[in-house]
Amino acid sequence: MYILKADNISKIYNQTGEKVSVLNNLSLFVKKGEILVLIGPSGSGKSTLLNILGTLDTNFTGSLVIDGILIKNGMDLSSIRSKKLGFVFQFHHLLPEFTIYENLLIPAMISDKNYDSTHKIVGMLKLLGLRKRKNHYPNEISGGERQRIAVMRALVNSPSIVLADEPTGNLDSENSQLLLKLMVSLRAKYQQSFIIATHDHTLLEIADRVLYLKDGKIEKEI
Repeated sequence: MYILKADNISKIYNQTGEKVSVLNNLSLFVKKGEILVLIGPSGSGKSTLLNILGTLDTNFTGSLVIDGILIKNGMDLSSIRSKKLGFVFQFHHLLPEFTIYENLLIPAMISDKNYDSTHKIVGMLKLLGLRKRKNHYPNEISGGERQRIAVMRALVNSPSIVLADEPTGNLDSENSQLLLKLMVSLRAKYQQSFIIATHDHTLLEIADRVLYLKDGKIEKEI
């Protein structure tokens, strides 16, 4: 079963009157519970593709289906993102004025899932061994802990797919390994699919499939 399917995705930028092709008729699919890793050199189109798959960029040609929904311009994409997608970035983007628990609760508050998510958040903090940290502020915990909290935040609303852009890019090797183990354990527990764009080849260790992008195309599957 495909949780996401993209067909013939193309993206062109206009730069000083010149058209620059970033993605060229690219097609891919993701199965439920699968970890798909996108690798390739800088400029290969990884981040652009991730933005399109996450409905953050709708200026493209081709078709995108997420959990059975054909994405079209004019749709309430914010609702689809809040219900179907979770996002993890290189920098954690936790809000410094809120505690760890409050940062985790914010996505649930936005989507009116407060009660169910309260129990889930406590369980996830316990799973990470961070339950005693829930009333700390982001500047009171380590960088590795902040990034693991960011992954948890992406899962609070039980999205179908988590999209991660260079999630280990700001971490040392020890914390990178902890983050990889976390994503594998969360995938096993909650059955989310992950699409990860990265330069970090250690992420290949946890991938079910790896797609190598070059010049806006999938050059090969590893």
